[in-house]
Amino acid sequence: MQSAECYNALSASQKPQFSPAVTGWIGSLLAVSKKVALVAHTNADGDAVGAITAFGSVLGRQYPGLQVTLMLPDGCPAQYGWMPLADRILNGQTQNAQCCQAMAEADLIVAMDLSAPSRMAMLAQAFTDSKAAKLLIDHHHDPEREAFSMVVSDYSISSTCELTLWLVDALLGPEAIDAEAATCLYVGLRTDTGGFAYSNTQPSLYMATAQLVASGIDPAEINNRILNTFSEQRLRFYGHAISNCLTVMREQGFAYFTISLADQRRFGITAEDMDGLVNYTLLMADIECGALVREEENRCKVSLRSKYTTNVNRMAADLFGGGGHTKAAGATSTLPLQATVDAVVNYILNR
Repeated sequence: MQSAECYNALSASQKPQFSPAVTGWIGSLLAVSKKVALVAHTNADGDAVGAITAFGSVLGRQYPGLQVTLMLPDGCPAQYGWMPLADRILNGQTQNAQCCQAMAEADLIVAMDLSAPSRMAMLAQAFTDSKAAKLLIDHHHDPEREAFSMVVSDYSISSTCELTLWLVDALLGPEAIDAEAATCLYVGLRTDTGGFAYSNTQPSLYMATAQLVASGIDPAEINNRILNTFSEQRLRFYGHAISNCLTVMREQGFAYFTISLADQRRFGITAEDMDGLVNYTLLMADIECGALVREEENRCKVSLRSKYTTNVNRMAADLFGGGGHTKAAGATSTLPLQATVDAVVNYILNR
């Protein structure tokens, strides 16, 4: 098996470069492959959906005889169902046999926007068992390099979609990104940077955005599809959460939401409906770090965000073995809801 290689940007102010070993390995493998499977992480976000749909679109056009299978452990979230190729994404829960078969028969599996096979949830074992070559394209901290044949990863890059754009440029040239692929990539750039507001907004991000816009996309329409999608019950739930489920620790510059299963059932909302709620903690001028603790059956999900100096990637790892990015991370707790909240609060009090 080819030893893994890690990509690192030479400079945040220039278009990133890739070593010939990386592009040669990927290009040679694509040239001879007959079947490729693309997979991203469980509870997919815009960057995960954008990455697999964009890369799938490019591969389908550039390699007409190639059979490309797209899959997500939980399927495509409804809010991204409008995206190109979204209707082709297999659901790892309801179409598990098809996903596992596609991995078993693949010549190449491309894992995107995840740092370890465990983030594929119920598809992880099929990925590990497959004899296919395995490529990782990712931007999270500390990728599990030994699980892949080749690793293309840099946590300083804004999103996996940005990294995918530069990789496609290096492999096939910028003309390989048409309006369809550019739409998918823009979703990832837009969502993983919080609307170009997070700290990972180096010049290469804006170079990538300019290239995508030049491909013929409509940023205003894409933004509308991303942002203006609330149902009435979701909007009412947000009002309830802000009024009744938010705790502010002003002295510590910290605020957090505690969301019980009872509240979720009362308003008829899903985990997808709570995507972005944690960011409301940072709207307060004197709050530097925020969290959302959401109860599930037999576990809790913890989402963490920060504005300035707090490294929530480290916080997630220290608390529950989670991870992500310096200013946006998450973890899963097997503790009950109140015990999970207590652990988060004690961490803040003792940091």
